[in-house]
Amino acid sequence: MRKLLALLPFIFCSLAQAQDFMPPLIPWSGESENLLVDKSNPWVTPFELSDGLESPNYEETMAWLTKLANASPLISMTSPAMSEQGRIIHMMIVTKENRFSAAELASSEKPLILIQAGIHSGEIDGKDAGMMLLRDIAFGTKQNLLDEANILFIPILNPDGHERSSEYGRVNQRGPKVMGWRTNAQNLNLNRDYTKLETAGVRLIADIMNEYDPDLYIDVHVTDGADYQYDITYGFVETGGYSPEISSWLAGNYKPEVDQALQDQGHIPGPLLFAANGQDFTRGNVAFAFSPRFSHTYGDIRHTASILVENHSLKPFRQRVLGTYVFLEQSIRSLGNHFQQLQSAVNSDINQAKESIVVKYKFRDTPADTMTFLGISSSKKVSEITGAEYVQWEGKPMQQQVPTLYMDEPVNSVPIPRAYWISAEWSEVIEKVKQHGIQVETLEEPREIKLEYSRLTDFSMNPSPYEGRMRVQSMELEKEYRTLTLPAGSIRIETDQKLGELAVILMEPESVDSFFQWGYFNSVLSQTEYMERYIMEPMMEEMLEKDADLKAAFDAKKAEDENFIKNPRAVYQWFYSQTPYFDQNWKVIPVGREWF
Repeated sequence: MRKLLALLPFIFCSLAQAQDFMPPLIPWSGESENLLVDKSNPWVTPFELSDGLESPNYEETMAWLTKLANASPLISMTSPAMSEQGRIIHMMIVTKENRFSAAELASSEKPLILIQAGIHSGEIDGKDAGMMLLRDIAFGTKQNLLDEANILFIPILNPDGHERSSEYGRVNQRGPKVMGWRTNAQNLNLNRDYTKLETAGVRLIADIMNEYDPDLYIDVHVTDGADYQYDITYGFVETGGYSPEISSWLAGNYKPEVDQALQDQGHIPGPLLFAANGQDFTRGNVAFAFSPRFSHTYGDIRHTASILVENHSLKPFRQRVLGTYVFLEQSIRSLGNHFQQLQSAVNSDINQAKESIVVKYKFRDTPADTMTFLGISSSKKVSEITGAEYVQWEGKPMQQQVPTLYMDEPVNSVPIPRAYWISAEWSEVIEKVKQHGIQVETLEEPREIKLEYSRLTDFSMNPSPYEGRMRVQSMELEKEYRTLTLPAGSIRIETDQKLGELAVILMEPESVDSFFQWGYFNSVLSQTEYMERYIMEPMMEEMLEKDADLKAAFDAKKAEDENFIKNPRAVYQWFYSQTPYFDQNWKVIPVGREWF
């Protein structure tokens, strides 16, 4: 083993870089190349100095941005959060109004755009594009963008992942030369954290949304997966979401202008692309219904226009960064051009009347439509090593008609109660509710109240942890009313509020992003008191002798389940559950519903 470990550096050094195994590259040039400044420019970025091959590390990035902010009255650099390893998560505020506080920006007549880069820090295109854009606003020809909107820019949301960097950061991506890591220092994926709020970066985003109230939220990523002609793909919640009017604004006002700007600058915009068969697009493109654990769906349920950008990983870093610059610039212009319409859409979505909310979707039975897909030709090969079939991309542009498979058919909906109650002992959950910005009422003294609760009649757990938590795999529920006294410090969550839909998603156990399914109430699944058999046996005899209804129920149970009577433990448990000694809180999910 020691000899093998000693040989590993040699083995890796002798291997070709992953770039050498990538599909053939289609040559590209476009008008956006004119965005690059000469290397003699005093504000040239490290990206430009490297001919578009490299991205600066954390220290170099922050030094450059600090210098820019110190030199321009339009830019303020803030330090609103700290990563798990102690690195500052910086945010740039860009405005002409000389008002940089959250309250002033939130109340400005201009719209506010929040641009976030480096949530997956190997996918860093947004950082370098944003640096160029801020440079051109401060000292170039783009200052007029601040007539359209004020800007919040987070260059690296996940700085610990950013600094876990090497030439082996992302095997499926064409640059930069050195790439960071997808997850944070605790191996948590920030773009799975928007409901549970366990990472410093995503807690910061919740804080920013609560304090600054941005009008447009953009999260910049880079894809994995198949080859195709598109270089800048992006999407938003189009159907099956919580803000239908905002979705209409994005589709009708925003997207056409952004697509046109990208095309004019030599880029090929496309929708979010996920091959239905996991390899190529012969079986169609999947339009997933993302849950609110993801950035753009979290924005949607908060009634904030939100975009997920996925630049194509097989396109060169230089091309992707330039496309991102064009995307961000036009996003600012389109937000300013259509802000009044967006405000109307937001107000409509906040005030929409709802008696129930969908908590789970499935695919439609038939494809919604077809799209003209700008693909890359491929062939199927059989591996001589594994014997399995795989796709080999051939680098030749082609077109094909492919179906779009929408995952927007409701599977499960839940009625919306007047309010939810959480008892004070669940302080971690209460704190997360407040971090989301959900308005709560806190009890100052104990209160007796009758509420509806969900009790598990059956459940199973996932065998492996997901994002550091043990999640529920399946469950069956029944509902019951309980009268209990909630202690001081308990909270009441009114559902008639801006974030009412978010509250439902977090509280209802059927929701895939509920606090229950994330494992925050797992302790209620453990039974803690038991009855010895030498007590149970005489008690069962007396119960059957004195309670005819119980005897009838016992006989019915034996008749409907022939295995029941063969399992003494199950019989004891059944009788024990009929006694007042039984734990009445066992398997009761501690989220109460107030209906009247």
